[in-house]
Amino acid sequence: MYGVIAYLNSETEQKIDDLRNGLVKEGINGHGMRPHVTLGTHHEVEIESFKKKFKDYFNDIAAVPLFFPSLAIFLNSGTLYAAPTKNSVLTDFHQRYHEQFKNEINQQSLYIPAHWVPHCTLVMDLTHEDLVKAFDYSTRNLEPFYATIDSVALIQLTYEADVCTDVKDILTVKLKKDDVN
Repeated sequence: MYGVIAYLNSETEQKIDDLRNGLVKEGINGHGMRPHVTLGTHHEVEIESFKKKFKDYFNDIAAVPLFFPSLAIFLNSGTLYAAPTKNSVLTDFHQRYHEQFKNEINQQSLYIPAHWVPHCTLVMDLTHEDLVKAFDYSTRNLEPFYATIDSVALIQLTYEADVCTDVKDILTVKLKKDDVN
């Protein structure tokens, strides 16, 4: 399976890494991937032609400003995330991606526009008790923050028995900086 993820600017990554390190010091460990917002998933693609189309498309896209004012959880998942405001710029960025790659998109994905909940996972796979602790810690140690989607990556995910065992970056494209507000 392949995923398309939007990486955040380095200052925001550091802010999230600092929070995650604080959670680890509190005995709460449940993260793994670099901070990002997922745009979509693909079951299988012809990788070389997809990479070209991906690069050509994202080379002309401007970086996307975000504002993260809240924390939330996904029910029955043990996942705590920071939630950006779902404004027209973010929605358009996501929608245009899905229109451009509609023939390759996994239409049963939770990331299709009708189901998409934009988020940046802070920790996941936690017990209920650790999720409560993580939420409490995060509300005390994280203020609302601005961020920028400054690059987009195509990743390959390997699963064994419905558990992701490996993630590989295939291609990362930097977005244009000049149009960010």
